[in-house]
Amino acid sequence: MTPEQQHHIRASLNLMSSLAYQNAKEKGFHDIDEQCRPVDNYARWTVNLHGEVSELWEAARRNSLLKPCDKHSEMCEQFHDSLTNEEEEMADIIIRVLDMAKACHVDIGRAVILKHLYNASRPHMHGKLA
Repeated sequence: MTPEQQHHIRASLNLMSSLAYQNAKEKGFHDIDEQCRPVDNYARWTVNLHGEVSELWEAARRNSLLKPCDKHSEMCEQFHDSLTNEEEEMADIIIRVLDMAKACHVDIGRAVILKHLYNASRPHMHGKLA
């Protein structure tokens, strides 16, 4: 990954993090953050993230990953496009993480790039069995 690619990826992820947080804040998902201990905020945020991961797993179990998501008609009407269950749940997972990153003042762009570079330097399967 070139330094220029790293810069663009970092800026893009941090911009999406800001946008995800701002939207969540406007929709009330951060209304009680300041009244709660950090551990309680993390509990709430990770439970919501876990819920999105579980929804992806349930779509896989139901063999409905490639079927239109439950917001298909509304999305088509509004955006002339829609998502599969797989796409929607993966997007929800990423959006939740980006929102959390901004709420916690994490430079998620930097973190993702550094972790990716580290992972790229590791051996095949990191020495683990499949």
